[in-house]
Amino acid sequence: MSPIDSALRELAGIRSDSDPIVTCYLNTRWADEHQRERVRLTVRERMRWVRTEYADSPWFDRLERTLERVERYVEELCRQEHDESWDGVAIFACDGLGLWRTLHFGQPFRNQFAVGDSPQLLQLARHADDYEPAIVALVDAGGARVFETALGEVIGDATIEHEAPKLHKMGGWSQLHFQRHVRQQIERNQKEAAEHVTFLFDEDPSSHVILMGPDRVVASFENLLPQRVRDRILCRLANPRELSDREGRVRDEVMARVLEEIAEHERRLEDRNVEAAVGEAMRGGLAVLGPQDVVLAANEGRIHRLLIEDGFEATGWRCRNCDAIGIAAMAACGYCGGETTTTHLGEELIRRVIENDGEVDVMEPRARLHFYDGIAAFLRHRGTARPAIGYAVEQPAF
Repeated sequence: MSPIDSALRELAGIRSDSDPIVTCYLNTRWADEHQRERVRLTVRERMRWVRTEYADSPWFDRLERTLERVERYVEELCRQEHDESWDGVAIFACDGLGLWRTLHFGQPFRNQFAVGDSPQLLQLARHADDYEPAIVALVDAGGARVFETALGEVIGDATIEHEAPKLHKMGGWSQLHFQRHVRQQIERNQKEAAEHVTFLFDEDPSSHVILMGPDRVVASFENLLPQRVRDRILCRLANPRELSDREGRVRDEVMARVLEEIAEHERRLEDRNVEAAVGEAMRGGLAVLGPQDVVLAANEGRIHRLLIEDGFEATGWRCRNCDAIGIAAMAACGYCGGETTTTHLGEELIRRVIENDGEVDVMEPRARLHFYDGIAAFLRHRGTARPAIGYAVEQPAF
């Protein structure tokens, strides 16, 4: 399991019905001091609203300590007292729970500050979905340079190569022997590089594999990879234009092309998933469309993969007693009659799916999915036939 998947799983299991949990996402790809100042002022203004909103709460002192710590950390970021190499920062904090978690990424977030009974995970889930890990091999006769990428940045860089024998002027059998020796050296170099790529892949079989280099060399290298690795090859690309690694230019160009290929792959996959979900649901199969049926499936723990638009903003209710959720205003839970609280439906669904070992696909709005209010799901099983409670009425029936 990748670090971001572990973080999502851990955060999805956190709930507090008393002390609010603060979530703060920041775009720290700052071009100038004005952008830093805007972020600082935005966070400070949002905190002022929170302090006013919760001023009379019995746990306000603990909330104040949480806010002070977050504010101090943001101020330090803006004053450049922390590592500036990151473009996105996520903060999850709650003094009452002893929660303080900061995550740093090479790709920016959308600025967001929220307070609620659980961490807000939509942006983090989208990062995990959009920036899948990849193993990139730049292959040539000398071997390969292998990059490991995760969350849109290079996390490993290894060179596996050995210098080929020097050409000499002798002819006849000596020249034939030399050529054979060169071919054998090339084969050994590529075999060693292929073994390294295979080792990295077996460490994380969810990784994409991208091969870069001359067509003939790439084809030869690919034949050395086991089938399980070849099945995960995302694309084959030409060599980077910049062949020297002065100032890391090869690394930068490789990363830019990898991100472009992964993004295009993700768009195609999302389109296929939406079409597949609609088709499966229309056939009465293992998929549901729209908030009402998705929420019912979530209450029953049947969601295998959630498809949700990034702009999904529906609100709903959650029962403090049995933890059921619904999409209409309810004075009491339609399942157990317990007290309800208002919740952000999209965030709640993401949390539940992750907590139940499901997958989340957060995507840009698509007309096909938008027709169903921006949400759909693939199911593990059909479940039991039961009425959808709490959708058509505002008061539960007893």
